[in-house]
Amino acid sequence: KRLMTLMQLFLIHRYKSITVHYVSPTEDNQHQTQKMKRLEIFETVNTEIGQIIVATVNGARIKELLNPDEVALKKLIAKE
Repeated sequence: KRLMTLMQLFLIHRYKSITVHYVSPTEDNQHQTQKMKRLEIFETVNTEIGQIIVATVNGARIKELLNPDEVALKKLIAKE
C-alpha cells in the first residue's frame, strides 16, 4: 500500500500536478485517495459526475516530503 503512495508521489512531483483525476475508479482508488488525504498529500477528495474522483494536491506537503533531508519522507515510509 505504501508503494502505491510513493509511486503517486513520484508522478505528482514529476508532472507538477495540481489535481489528480481517477476516471474509472475502483473501491481501492477511493480508499487510497482518502488515506492520502489523511496523510495530507491531497487537500480535498471529491467524487464528481460519473464517479470520477478528483483530488487536489497539497503542494506544501509534497514539497516537505521531497525535501533533500528526507525526514518527512522517511516518516511516511515508516508509517510514523
